[in-house]
Amino acid sequence: MSNRNRLLFYFLISMSFYNCFPVKSNGFTNKAPLEITAPYYNSWIAGVQGGGAGINVFLPVSDSQKIKIDSIHFRGQKVKAVVKGQLIIGRFKRDINQQQDIIMSSDPKEEYQNKLPFKHERSPFNLADDACVLSYSIGDKRLYYKVSNLKQGLAEAYPSVPPN
Repeated sequence: MSNRNRLLFYFLISMSFYNCFPVKSNGFTNKAPLEITAPYYNSWIAGVQGGGAGINVFLPVSDSQKIKIDSIHFRGQKVKAVVKGQLIIGRFKRDINQQQDIIMSSDPKEEYQNKLPFKHERSPFNLADDACVLSYSIGDKRLYYKVSNLKQGLAEAYPSVPPN
């Protein structure tokens, strides 16, 4: 085979592999893995000091049986996704109104038990405030789907820590 034919052969093979992958160069899949209808988020705060605060992201879906949902990325954070029926939920805690247990002691070993400030798992995605990324897998392949234009729901003020 001549060099020209060999080059053409390798080019055609590489192009056929390139077209097989559903992921764009930005890392997101082109097609939604499931039908997401009317995604939204809302803020919440507990009505008691130290009861917590956060933002919940809700992705109503038709069927999530064919994929394994992993996590949701939103506003620089990443949390484990919770599937309840036909709803995928991401619960993002905020630093405000978190319980702070401080042990004051002359013994440094006792003070070592003080809780560190609340730490978030960081997301690698730089997203708009009204967008999130759904991380999921099909087989052994991890994929990401960007959901844009999330609507902001009403903020909720709970009399105590919100139910799970």
